[in-house]
Amino acid sequence: MDKIPPGEKKSGCLLQPPTPIIRAKNWPTVPVQKTTLEDLEAAEAAYKAEEDTANGDLSLKPFETSKSKPVTSSLVNSKKPSWDDDGYDFGSSSGNKANAKAISAVTSNFDDLDLDDGGDIGDWGDDLDLGDDGADAAHAISKKSTSEMSTVSDMDGADGGFEMPTSGRPSAACWISNSSHAAVHIAAGQASSAMQLLNRQIAVSDFSKLKDAMIGCYLGSSVSVPGVSGCGSISIPLLQNDQSRYPGSESLPRCYLKVQNLVEGIRSGYRNFQAGKFNDARIAFVDVLCEIPLVITENKNETNEIKEMLEVCREYITAIRIKGAIGECEEDPKRSTELSAYFTHCNLQPSHLLLALRSAMGTAFKHKNFICSASFSRRLLELPDMSSERNADLRVKATKVLQKSEQMARNEVALNYNESTSFVIDCKSLSPIYSGEKLSKCSFCGSSYSGESMKNKLCVTCGFCTVGVETIGLVTGS
Repeated sequence: MDKIPPGEKKSGCLLQPPTPIIRAKNWPTVPVQKTTLEDLEAAEAAYKAEEDTANGDLSLKPFETSKSKPVTSSLVNSKKPSWDDDGYDFGSSSGNKANAKAISAVTSNFDDLDLDDGGDIGDWGDDLDLGDDGADAAHAISKKSTSEMSTVSDMDGADGGFEMPTSGRPSAACWISNSSHAAVHIAAGQASSAMQLLNRQIAVSDFSKLKDAMIGCYLGSSVSVPGVSGCGSISIPLLQNDQSRYPGSESLPRCYLKVQNLVEGIRSGYRNFQAGKFNDARIAFVDVLCEIPLVITENKNETNEIKEMLEVCREYITAIRIKGAIGECEEDPKRSTELSAYFTHCNLQPSHLLLALRSAMGTAFKHKNFICSASFSRRLLELPDMSSERNADLRVKATKVLQKSEQMARNEVALNYNESTSFVIDCKSLSPIYSGEKLSKCSFCGSSYSGESMKNKLCVTCGFCTVGVETIGLVTGS
């Protein structure tokens, strides 16, 4: 081992365990005033003292009456008889007289006792039939002992004996009983009950897409505080209703998903849609759909916002699917024109609807469907955004297309499209379902499907709910 040269200090230092963050004086012990063994010792000492006092007082009060005379001193102070001399002299008359006199003196004390029981010998009888009497006696003894035990228990409680503190309920158990929202049950660790609630409320059948959001709800409901080295961490639940005081049994967990998270997802989808990144936009809107069932709203305004976001996601996902189908059937004039027309009936933002109408106008005019082209041109010119300077060129182009289409005034190809009749888009076949026709809907996102062809199947839009199941709908409040 190398020696440290003189004048140089050692680099070692004293290792100490980290200071615990949470401190308490007597945790986890509970202050106890008196133990059970001390109570038993005190009771035993009191009982022994009482027994000694009772043994020291041997008066003959039970053999005295108010009128009788006390027992003669000659009888009390007589000699103790031996086995050889029993005191009975049958041959002497004087001994017989003395014995008779002593006996009469004792029996005179019982003159006032009434020994006539009227023929009833009471407990001295010889009836030994124990069939029913034995059971009654045992029942009486058991009843008496039970009453005595309860009396002793009451006396112990009155004397301030030790009583085990009642155990409280864990926070997770309170959360489950206080809410029917799936996010609360997941935060409590009850994934099975949460999935059952989602299935009953919005008919969720495939939970694989909700896995990330469900894990986030569970992990975000508590914090872990590290303790002393070598000890485990302390898990502390995060409550959403503890601003003023500790809610106790009325507590509810905090959820990491908020309405603001959904707003950010919607904005991301808008940006990608505007830039033409339709795949990224669809992923963003689908993520919002997966998070909506696990968001807890705080008021009615947030509830209305969530419902509006649900419709926005449905419309944009449908529009993106139509846009993808248009690119696949560019060589089919009829189908591409129809899809372009359906694209304009999705509920989009004004700036995005402008892009859809411009695309539909060009497709219809290219395929010589001038009636449809004129309709799209009019709708495009009516948009408020067309009055801005940045859309001046588009406004001039739409005006020229409208004039040319009104001159031709014919459709080259017959289309399955009637703009004068209200309709919804079949999210499976991407075709119109006109008013009055039978349809099935997704109980969560509201996507429509013609007839019952998609009944009891997964929704194409959200991808995790069953179509055609009648449920209570989305639950937003805790």
